Formats: sequence, structure tokens, C-alpha cells
Amino acid sequence: MKKNGILALAAIFALSMSVMAQDLSTPAQDQDHKGERKEFKQGERPQATAQVRAERLAKQLSLTDEQKAKVQALYEKQDANREKRKVEAQKTREEMKARFEAERKAQDAELEKIIGTEKFQKFQATRMEHQKKMQQREENNSKPDQADTK
Repeated sequence: MKKNGILALAAIFALSMSVMAQDLSTPAQDQDHKGERKEFKQGERPQATAQVRAERLAKQLSLTDEQKAKVQALYEKQDANREKRKVEAQKTREEMKARFEAERKAQDAELEKIIGTEKFQKFQATRMEHQKKMQQREENNSKPDQADTK
């Protein structure tokens, strides 16, 4: 009895795993999604216009023309707010970058006083070498895979 139960359990497990594996990837769907990934990097997907999004929602929910116009106005308002926040965030990033750069220069000057010019230059050379390695690693990670381009 135990053998039959264990055998049945193993068969169900194997069957469920094969069904799951088939569901995870069908060739037609993979081709569609791979094309999207090749075309856009993360965060670079263009936003559909307010009009297109409103039309899509109107079709989905069978909205009236009046409702569609109001939805489109709402989407336009949201787009304007998003663009405004994007510009503000860019300004904030630039300010932070300038502040951190000033702090780093002050820290470097203090470090140079402590360890001397010769050792500080050696330290800077090591720092630059490390930065180059990190940039190369970042470039290698951001390149698209050769298999995806085929």
C-alpha cells in the first residue's frame, strides 16, 4: 500500500512538473517578448499618449464619448505632472552630485594633508584603476546578449 501511494505521488509530481515547464514557455510567446526586451532597455519604453490610452480604456469599458474625453483630460494632467516631477528630480540629482563632489574634494584635501602628497597620488591612481574596472564591468553587463540578437 505504501509503495503504491509513493508511486502515485511521484507520478503526480512528475506530471505537474512537465505541465508547469510547458506553461512557462511557448515558442510563439517567447519570440514576442524577446523582441520587446531587445528593443527597449529598462525605463526607456515610450509612454503611450493620453489619447491612445483613453481610447484603449474606452474600448475596454465601453465608455461614452464624454467619459472618454474626461479620461483623456485626466491622463494629460497626469502626464504633465509626471513630466514636472521628472524635471524636478533631474535638478535634485544634479544638486546632489555637485554637493557630493564638493564634499569629496574637501575630504581628499584633508586626506592629502594627513598622508602626504606622494601617498595621496598613489591612492588616487588606485582609485582611478578601480573606477575603470567598475565601468568596464558595468559596460559588459549592459551589453545585450549575443543570443538575443539572432
